[in-house]
Amino acid sequence: MKRRVILVNFTLFLAVFLPGARRAAAQSAKASDVLFTALANKDSLLFNIAFNTCKVEALDRVLSKDFVFYHDNGYDGLTMDQSRANFVENIQRFCANRNNRMRREIVKGSLQAFAVNNDEAIQTGIQRLYLAVSGKQEKQVEESKFSRTWKKKDGEWKMTTEMDFQVKTHFNNDPAARYVPMPYNPSEEPLYEAIARMDSLYFDTYNTCNLPKMDAMTADTIEFYHDRTGVNTSREEMIASIKRNICGKVTREIVPGSIEVYPIHHYGAVEIGYHKFHNNQEPVGTPSKASKFIIIWKQVGDTWKMSRVVSLH
Repeated sequence: MKRRVILVNFTLFLAVFLPGARRAAAQSAKASDVLFTALANKDSLLFNIAFNTCKVEALDRVLSKDFVFYHDNGYDGLTMDQSRANFVENIQRFCANRNNRMRREIVKGSLQAFAVNNDEAIQTGIQRLYLAVSGKQEKQVEESKFSRTWKKKDGEWKMTTEMDFQVKTHFNNDPAARYVPMPYNPSEEPLYEAIARMDSLYFDTYNTCNLPKMDAMTADTIEFYHDRTGVNTSREEMIASIKRNICGKVTREIVPGSIEVYPIHHYGAVEIGYHKFHNNQEPVGTPSKASKFIIIWKQVGDTWKMSRVVSLH
């Protein structure tokens, strides 16, 4: 009897409440679709104005009077903000130079819209920007994720804020986008000369297999880090490995002009540079790829010893 009552009650629940739940879900989905379409259309209008028609007066249909644009500049830069006036000025400045053409695309499936309430919504997506200068082939110059706040005013959605987050700034078709450091200038010329001389002396022992002199120039606490073979913290093992694998077989050459030297207060100095290793079994002139190294030199009185090495290939 109890089981029959439960079934009847559950059936009654389905009959009474489920249709209402389905209608509510359907209405919610419909409202979500309407919001998505409305904001997607606004997005399309914004970039059509900015990159095609240049009719900035039409931006009144997209941007609120107090619109603010925030653009981050990756890990290496601060986030910058622009008022609506500055944002519109930048569009006008770009439009004035017709030698440049910009194209923007949204990553397929990335556009989203979220209702905060009836009069406020959030729109997010991932975009890619492409620039063509003076008719040349276009290059990708940005990939970013944007997050916008929209508010409905007088029945029309207006964007109040946009935040663009840099997702990717290095592109295969634009090697120049990589960070390029300023030219190196020795902060302490005597120190630079001293470490450059130590580098020459040390690797002369390497090339001539003068292992006793190399041993004397190596700190007891040596740590040698190699990106392929791992870590060696034994001076004896390192010298033995050089005798076994290097002597008479390999010659090291410093890449001219590549050495940089920086002081380490109350310790010594760090040397950074590029060098090449030549296999003596190969014909003279066989190309050798340059690789980066970092050496930390410890100073004890007037004596310099190699204490840390990082070798990268």
